[in-house]
Amino acid sequence: MIRTIARPSRRRAGLAVALAASFALTACGSGPSTTNAAAVIGDDVIALDDVQDEIQWLLDNAPQAQQAQEQRRVDQVSSEILRSRVVHELLTVAERRERLTVDETEVDSLIDASGGVTEAAKNIAVEPSRVREVARDQLMLEELGARYQDRLSVHFVGAMITESSVEATDSETARELGRSIAADPQRAREIVRDGGHQLVDQRISLSDALTQDPELAISAVFGAEEGTVVVIQPSQQQPGWLVALVEQRSLRSGGGENAEGEPVDPRLLYWVGLRQLQPIADELGVRLNPRYGVWDEAGMAPAPSEEEVTGYQWESRTVAP
Repeated sequence: MIRTIARPSRRRAGLAVALAASFALTACGSGPSTTNAAAVIGDDVIALDDVQDEIQWLLDNAPQAQQAQEQRRVDQVSSEILRSRVVHELLTVAERRERLTVDETEVDSLIDASGGVTEAAKNIAVEPSRVREVARDQLMLEELGARYQDRLSVHFVGAMITESSVEATDSETARELGRSIAADPQRAREIVRDGGHQLVDQRISLSDALTQDPELAISAVFGAEEGTVVVIQPSQQQPGWLVALVEQRSLRSGGGENAEGEPVDPRLLYWVGLRQLQPIADELGVRLNPRYGVWDEAGMAPAPSEEEVTGYQWESRTVAP
């Protein structure tokens, strides 16, 4: 979820921080070691000491962090801090590639309306030295979301798995179907039908999804690369797992907000922008120090363990046409 504090603006009021459950890094793979790192993104390292120092500042100064400590939930505070730092590193790459810009006066206004640096730091759970960085990241994610909202469309095939059986839970059935499709994507439709499932075959633009199904719009379906199979729970209100092979991911030229459509809530654009960091995360790789858990690729957030991720994804053996 996102925590907000008010500010006067045409954009969404208040600073926002994407929250997640506790997460960690794996020490495997090439590149920089995670021994003295909280996270490694590609060749960039988030220092373990920096994260620990920030946690300590919050425990000393932020009432909500102190409450979390009393409730033995400091791991959630740590997770929030690390996630925001990982997002910042990914966004730095997106800023360069997409040539994103932020009006610094808007950053100032956002901080001022949030009570100033110290008060904002306590409210959004970051140390004062990072308040401006987090404020800029918020505005930049909204800008990134606006860049993609009327340009991106996807075509995916798969199935919704909503029922469990004596042999397998709905999650297990969905994962097995996802692995089967990833192994032979050219037969995706046949595999779905042979399994007795109702075929889902959908082409949808991000702009339409934002209107018709916002949860789908900010899901891994719109963040995964072409040829990827994702297994996710697309709705927090309804049970079931969506198994989807992203056959096509189309991004037309141009960009910017769609002047002809209804304005999109900046809070939703924030999540759209966050989701569009997924291809960068998948490309560079995100490894966490084991004390924080694992990186949830589908959820774009830390998870306590591999068994507690919010979704799954596999690169198919052969990209479907």
